[in-house]
Amino acid sequence: MLALLIGLAFLVLCIGAVVDFRWTLALLLLNYPLEQGLQGSIPLFVTNQSLANYIVGIIAVISLLRGILQKKIKLAGYFNIIWGIIFAAYVYSFISIAWSPATANALLLVSDGIPYTILYIIIAPIMLDEIEDWNHVLIISTIFGFITAVAIIFSTEFTIRSGRLGMDFGPKMRSSPLAIGELGGFLMITGGLIVYRIKNNWLSIGRLIIVITGVILSIYSGSRGQFLFAAILILLFFPLSRPIKNISQFFLLSLGSIGIALLILFVLSLLVSDTEIANRWINASENERAVGLRSANINDLINGFISSPSLWLPGMGMNAFTSLTGSQEPYSHSIFLDVLVEMGLVSFCLMLVCIWNILKQSLGILSSSADQPDLRSAAAVLVTLCVYQILLMNKQGQLWASQHTLFYFLLLAKVFANQPTDIFSNKLAEGSLEE
Repeated sequence: MLALLIGLAFLVLCIGAVVDFRWTLALLLLNYPLEQGLQGSIPLFVTNQSLANYIVGIIAVISLLRGILQKKIKLAGYFNIIWGIIFAAYVYSFISIAWSPATANALLLVSDGIPYTILYIIIAPIMLDEIEDWNHVLIISTIFGFITAVAIIFSTEFTIRSGRLGMDFGPKMRSSPLAIGELGGFLMITGGLIVYRIKNNWLSIGRLIIVITGVILSIYSGSRGQFLFAAILILLFFPLSRPIKNISQFFLLSLGSIGIALLILFVLSLLVSDTEIANRWINASENERAVGLRSANINDLINGFISSPSLWLPGMGMNAFTSLTGSQEPYSHSIFLDVLVEMGLVSFCLMLVCIWNILKQSLGILSSSADQPDLRSAAAVLVTLCVYQILLMNKQGQLWASQHTLFYFLLLAKVFANQPTDIFSNKLAEGSLEE
């Protein structure tokens, strides 16, 4: 039954992606957890572990070619400052391999990441233009993300080990819980913030079920950051996801935030009654050990960087982490730190410029959709997901495995660039004229 559910969902997504860019973006957004859902239910995707990725890549290229042939490609807003900085970061990171003390490992990371860079950094941003399009992407992604989450939670192939949900591919190989946890966080955010044009009690119940499913999945994954960041951001952005016209509406929205918080805490209390999950989430020694390992990595990187002043500007080279620390990890798990140490002060400053523009453009798309409840919530979800990814960047991954993270920033930049006017500024001008 689960195999039929997830297989049919994947088939529908692929067919939709061939004929509609919005479905293509939804497919790309769900790619990693969807791959695990397929592997947990259909043996073909276990024996061919990269099959889902190949299919998604081919579908995306077909969709792009169809758009080119039908002249539906719009490059307006594509070459924006955020895209330019991100693209330059990948080019410079590749060049820095020339002086990296870990050339072999750096080349391996780059070769694994190039297809995803093409897919998420170059192709994907072409497929989105306006906030209305993103609203459709969001609805499609939420529905099929929920199906994927159900398939993962109820699959007998997924087991909890050391408090983390995953699937074994062999005696020493296990699926990544991070993608599972991120899908959980995504469902928490979308279920908590999204507003539909149609007012219906069943839709409200559906949103609650999606939030609960996201909480369960993120907690089962053992990915503490994914769960905690999502929970905090829902509370912060819930009032911003709805138009606020008076003080009573503000208090009602605040009560809504409290209600969501209580729901999340209730589900959390039920799940941590399991001893193995509890050890992962509330065991102080386990948390201290994890923090200690990350702190040691940070100290090694910073000390190595400080002791090499001639490399402060150009950086120490791609994946210098492995030569600066005795850790068994292949990278530091902090992209912010990687950029500073491995790509230098200039690149780090450009990264700060990129983040500043993300925050500035977030305010822009929120203000431009302030009077339309469904688009306002879609804009709020996009902004929340961008902030969510910025937080996750400082706890996991490395540049050549973070294309899916940067994908959200590029979608935000494209939507912002295609806003017809700065509506927020216009409203201020109108208000000043009336006075």
